[in-house]
Amino acid sequence: MKLNHLIAPRNSGRIVQQFGAARLVKHRNGQHELIGGTTADRADAFEWVSLFAHEIVFSHFHRERQPMPSCRPRVKLFSREF
Repeated sequence: MKLNHLIAPRNSGRIVQQFGAARLVKHRNGQHELIGGTTADRADAFEWVSLFAHEIVFSHFHRERQPMPSCRPRVKLFSREF
């Protein structure tokens, strides 16, 4: 059995609006998904939705291969000496 019939393809929706690199996609089942984009692009998308399409409820928040932010070194709170 092929998995193509069990798992829906990710890009099977219609692009409603695009904000920079972020795409607002409406799927066939009525769900909306915000795909990709920088933090600023995503903030613009959320603002647009809140102003002009407030009936949209996001079902998925998918970022396409965003690099992980650099983390600061961990600070030890307790010593292991007993």
